[in-house]
Amino acid sequence: MAKSTSQKLVEIAIVVVGFAMFLYHMVSTQYLFTGNFEHQDIHLGFVLVLVFLATLAKSRSVWQRTLQGGLIVLSLVATAYVFLNINHLEEVVGFPERMDVVMGVVIIVLVVEATRQAWGMTLPIVAAIFVLYFLFGERLSGALYHKGFSFEYVVSYLSIGLSGIYGVFLSISANQVFLFVVFGSLLGIIKINDFFFELGKGVGRVFQGGPGQTAVVSSALVGTVTGAAVANVAITGAFTIPFMKRVGYKPETAAAIEATASTGGQIMPPVMGASAFLMAAFMGVPYAAIMAAAAIPAVLYFWCLVLGVQFISVAQDIRAPKETIDKRLILRRTPLFLIPLLILITLLVMRYSPASAAFWTILIAIGLSLLSKDTRPTLAELVRNIAWGAVVGAQIGISLAIVGVMAQTLITTGLGGKIVGLVEVFSGGNVLYALILTMIVSIILGCGIPTSAAYALVAIIVVPGLIKLGVEPMSAHFFAFYFAVISALTPPVALASLAAAGIAGADYFRTSLSAFKLAISGFVIPFLVVYNPLLILNPESWTFALGTAIAVPLGLTTLTAVLYDCGLVRFTWPDRLLAIGATLAMFGFAVFRHVDEMPLEFPLLGLGLVLFVILLRSQIVKKRAAGRILQPRTSAAT
Repeated sequence: MAKSTSQKLVEIAIVVVGFAMFLYHMVSTQYLFTGNFEHQDIHLGFVLVLVFLATLAKSRSVWQRTLQGGLIVLSLVATAYVFLNINHLEEVVGFPERMDVVMGVVIIVLVVEATRQAWGMTLPIVAAIFVLYFLFGERLSGALYHKGFSFEYVVSYLSIGLSGIYGVFLSISANQVFLFVVFGSLLGIIKINDFFFELGKGVGRVFQGGPGQTAVVSSALVGTVTGAAVANVAITGAFTIPFMKRVGYKPETAAAIEATASTGGQIMPPVMGASAFLMAAFMGVPYAAIMAAAAIPAVLYFWCLVLGVQFISVAQDIRAPKETIDKRLILRRTPLFLIPLLILITLLVMRYSPASAAFWTILIAIGLSLLSKDTRPTLAELVRNIAWGAVVGAQIGISLAIVGVMAQTLITTGLGGKIVGLVEVFSGGNVLYALILTMIVSIILGCGIPTSAAYALVAIIVVPGLIKLGVEPMSAHFFAFYFAVISALTPPVALASLAAAGIAGADYFRTSLSAFKLAISGFVIPFLVVYNPLLILNPESWTFALGTAIAVPLGLTTLTAVLYDCGLVRFTWPDRLLAIGATLAMFGFAVFRHVDEMPLEFPLLGLGLVLFVILLRSQIVKKRAAGRILQPRTSAAT
């Protein structure tokens, strides 16, 4: 259906505003036009306008267009008011004047409505509960009671008083996250996806499953620079899911593989999405430290995913044809991927700000793409791609702005400390119970809201309780981070599974269940991170570090094999018992070494190794026997 003139004008407006937002943030990394609050206000103005423009582009009725137009005008007026009255607003924090209150309410309503348009109702409802508690918590009794606050005081601290919405979360969006999101959007236009796809074919030739392994590798590599599950599904799933279905994968299995691999992109360094930048801010450490700590858990996650696809292929007897690898394309595209990536990592390790690192990486990536005819985008393509990347950045930015409202409520009312106390009470001081409680809260909060918002809420609500119980801060934050990420796969609301099921034409709930099973390592690794700090490069002793390096990969390998009831070939019941025993023994190493009265860790490690070797030998023998049985048939057919 042809687009109307008004729709074309709106799309032009999106490109103009989006590209202007990109240029402003690029220049602001090198030259400071304004102070911090003014910078946040300009960022918020761009965010609101882009979110409302994106909805306007899809509006069909005159009423919808009029409403969206009015919201855009209000966004410009409200953010302009803040920008022009910064000094006054800093002087009247907590005691705003009438016009300040009016504009503060307008800003809160705009942020809530923009969040609803970008992410649905879940996040606004959660935010509304927090605001109601801020306003009326004085009427509660018991532990949740807080002293009363006036309406003007609440509005001031949530918006116009340059806290709440104008807090650390919006600052992270403006100064760190936005340009990384735009960098991820450049992948398609400079044709790096082709490079990822060819590398995936190489893995598909080594492991059984072909296109399934291609999906895993390409999605992991795309995730190194996008850090967004649904975006990864859209980028790689359009190619990998139809290919998987053609060679024999069920639609829900193909969708689950793509969703699980794309979700893992959020834990794969160097760019891990907005949540990793939030973690660095919460902990007060350089982003490079988060990036380094995330490396081993991410490799383990994708190793288990590769194995899962391998075992699915064995169980379903999927024998995909070996794909021809375009080695010349790999050689041509390698510099486009490796040079910007290495520069990005180097700058972050040298403690350049994330914004400065993104600035130079974007310029170098664009410059490299212009050197070759087959990767050179036109100016119009480049501008349009950057602008739509800015829209995605705006959607993430608005989710962080509304999280600022909730964070400020926790701080001002003292609710955060009360929740920490409740965690202690419900867990009875037991770390394992507290971890399970944190896992449940993270997954529930992640239902239908972006990972960054889910992680931020858990980080400010529950993580302090874990730290108080003795969990190392980095481990506690990674625990919450992982489960916020995995929530993109867990039913009933699983955004990555939903996107992949749509492409595959698969049943959504079956896809979610398949993805849940395939991503089982994502539920185990966070617990191992707490009990084995080696996984985040913080070993307690090198003796246990060596044991962990053996036990964790082998334990995750046998766990995945148990779930799919096969290894090199289908399991017999003795194989199944061996795999279960090896899994329990390997994970027992992590648990029992924390119990001084039961020094069973190394005996368990030794037992696990023996069981694993026996299982592996059994599988190799059966695999060779199966090959000999099939050989005469192959010869006869020939």
